[in-house]
Order: sequence, then structure tokens, then C-alpha cells
Amino acid sequence: MTIDHEGRVRALLDRAEHPETPEAEAQACAAKAAELMMRHAIDEAALRARRGEGPEQVVYWEHVVGGGDGHARARAAGLTAVVRAYGGACALRGDGAYRRDIALLVVATESARDALTLLLPSLTLQMDGAGTRAADAHMSAYPEELFRRKADRTRWRNGYLKAFLVGYGDRVAERIEAARGRLREEDPAATGSAALVLARDDERVRAEFTARFPALGPARRQRVRGDGFSAGRDAGRFADLGSGVGGTRPALGPPRPPR
Repeated sequence: MTIDHEGRVRALLDRAEHPETPEAEAQACAAKAAELMMRHAIDEAALRARRGEGPEQVVYWEHVVGGGDGHARARAAGLTAVVRAYGGACALRGDGAYRRDIALLVVATESARDALTLLLPSLTLQMDGAGTRAADAHMSAYPEELFRRKADRTRWRNGYLKAFLVGYGDRVAERIEAARGRLREEDPAATGSAALVLARDDERVRAEFTARFPALGPARRQRVRGDGFSAGRDAGRFADLGSGVGGTRPALGPPRPPR
């Protein structure tokens, strides 16, 4: 990215990360930053093709997901969805047990790597902040005496927060996929055949990922609470809420009162 272009992207992400920015506006800024970076990468690919140059390299790198608070697995699930939506492929090293970190093992094009190294830390800050606020608000509805032990209350809050993080990443990924879809549908004369560029990149990323991880098994699906997941998706919406994507998981009921 040029200095000018990167400055615009960083300004959008800085605004998205600011604690006083409303969540809908923060997500709109993050979405715009992602779309700007994708559009720039496609324009660069089209320019290389016109010059008779080869496509950009497919690269591998690792992104560490912090686990000090015990939520690394949920956070990694949300960020993995974002990586895949952006056209990357991802595996995990570690399971987050005992508050350990998890490493995302990512394969993507160079431009996608540059974009994701900006996006992932920013989205982590946003989802953590939104999740903490949502979990605190959720727990305010439950009086202390509803739980037999303090540990039970903490466990209930953590379950909600973990589900929120997964739902947040799921919704953000959905919006990034929508942005990629819009780029595919644009006039080929304006983008140098965006659909062709994206399709070729996806194919090259899949081939490199398969070559690097030939024996990779299917990922374990993470079961999460419906109420937190739905709240996370709601918080992950962008400013244009009229898209009307439905189909959230049903919410669980409140914990049973102590005997």
C-alpha cells in the first residue's frame, strides 16, 4: 500500500478502536478499511497483469491470539472467520487450555497479509471491548443471590462472553464476504476483472495451504451459548443495518435459581 492509502486505512481503524466511537460506526469504519484494502490489492493485481508480470506471492505467517483471560479459543474462532472471509486459509496451533495463547497459522496473498496484520489486532480490540461491555450489561440483570457461589456467576459470565466473541467474528466475516462479493460484481473494465483476480488468488491460497498442511484434519466445532452468540452478531453489524441478515441461534434461559 502507498503511504497515502495506508494512512486512510489506519485512520479508519483508529476511529473504529476508539472507546467513544459507537459500535455501529466502529464496525462501519472497520468494514470500509477492509474494502479499501481489498480494492487496492485488486487494482495492483490488474496493473501487474497489464504489465505482463506474475501474480503476487502467497505467503505464510503466524498471528498470536492472547489467552491470558481464558478466552483464546473463542477469540481465535472469531478471527479465523475473518481470515477466511478475506480470502486466506487458517489452521490453529494450541487449544487455549490453561490460559495459553493460540497461534493462527495463516496462508494468504501478500496484500491480504498486509491487510490482516492491520485488521486482526484492531478487530481484537473492538470485539474485546464490545464483549466486556455486553457481558457486564448481561450480568446486571442477574442478582448476586441467584448464584450459589461466586465461581458460578463468573462461569456464567464467561460463557456469555465467549459466545459473544464467536458471534462478533462471524458477523464481521459475513460483512467482509459481502464486500468481496460486491467487488466481484463490479464492471470488469473498472477493476481489471476483479472476479478473475479473486478466483485465481483463492485457488493459489488453497493449493499452498494444502501443500503446507497435507494431513490437517477437520476442525472441532465450538459449541457456544445462543444468547451471547446472537448479541455478538448484533454488535458486529455495520452502520447499514438494513441488510437484514436473519437466522440467529435461540437464546438460552437464565440460570436456575439456587436451591
